[in-house]
Amino acid sequence: MRNAYYIIFLLAILFISCGKEKRKPVYYDSEITEEESLYAQSGDEVVVPYRSEDGVKYVKVTVNGVDFDMIFDTGCSGTLISVAEANYLYQKGALSEGDFIGVAKSQIADGSIVENMVVNLKEVVIDNRISCSDVKATVSGNVQAPLLLGNEVLDRVATITIDNTDQTLKFNLK
Repeated sequence: MRNAYYIIFLLAILFISCGKEKRKPVYYDSEITEEESLYAQSGDEVVVPYRSEDGVKYVKVTVNGVDFDMIFDTGCSGTLISVAEANYLYQKGALSEGDFIGVAKSQIADGSIVENMVVNLKEVVIDNRISCSDVKATVSGNVQAPLLLGNEVLDRVATITIDNTDQTLKFNLK
């Protein structure tokens, strides 16, 4: 019952946010402040391990301070979380009403068009090393949707090399 309450709340926020001015995503800033110095910086090469399960590559990601395993998906144009993860982030205080941007239409793998909520994730950190701020993420209404780390984040780095032997991803930062 409690989850139904939060889903209804999120949907209410979705409809309220439709009239608000849409925010433009802010892309990775290569200038790191002193307090963020533990993160990789422009020009660095960062090697990140991944876990492979049934041919799918999972990386450790922290979203607004909350840890998740996300699918490394170069075929996904954006970043995707399910309404279950959005609800979890909201309950933890890691996602607020002000983070809801609005709605967007997306084409999914089967070719159909769906309408989903869009939120701003203040910080997405890959393997505690690569920090990306203000990541625009789509929230799928399907509670079983996988978490996808797609090109909204991946396009912020210069190159990515996949080493299937060592099960690592090598990121070269811009």
